[in-house]
Amino acid sequence: MNPIKAAAIIALIVTLVAVGFMCVTLYQEKVELKFALEAARCLSCISGKEAAVANWRAVQSHLGLLDAEAKYGEEKEYLLKHAGEEPVNIDVPCPTCDLPGPDYTTPGAVAIVGLMVSLTLFGFARRRVA
Repeated sequence: MNPIKAAAIIALIVTLVAVGFMCVTLYQEKVELKFALEAARCLSCISGKEAAVANWRAVQSHLGLLDAEAKYGEEKEYLLKHAGEEPVNIDVPCPTCDLPGPDYTTPGAVAIVGLMVSLTLFGFARRRVA
C-alpha cells in the first residue's frame, strides 16, 4: 500500500474519532444546558448564603442597638426570637460551584486539522493522469 495513502487513511480515522468524540460531548452536555443549570444552582447557593449572612448582621446590629440603649428585656426577647437564624456553614463551598464548562475546542480543532491533512494526503495519493 502507498505510504501516503496509508497516512491519509489514518488521518481520516483520527478525524472521524475526533468528530465522534465531539458529538458525544455535545450530546452529554446538551449544548451547555446542563452547565447552565449547574451555574444557576451555584448562584442560588451563593446568594442564599449571602442573604443569611446579611440577615445575621442586621440581627446583631439591632441587638447592639438595644444593648446600647440598655433595653435588656427587649434584647433578650429579640435574641430568642432570632436565635435560629445564625448561619452555620457559610464557609463550606457549594457542591456545584467551580464547574468547568464543556470543551469543544480541542476535539473541534483536531477534527478540522485531521480533515485537512487527510484531504491533502488523499490528493497526493491519487494517480496523476497526464
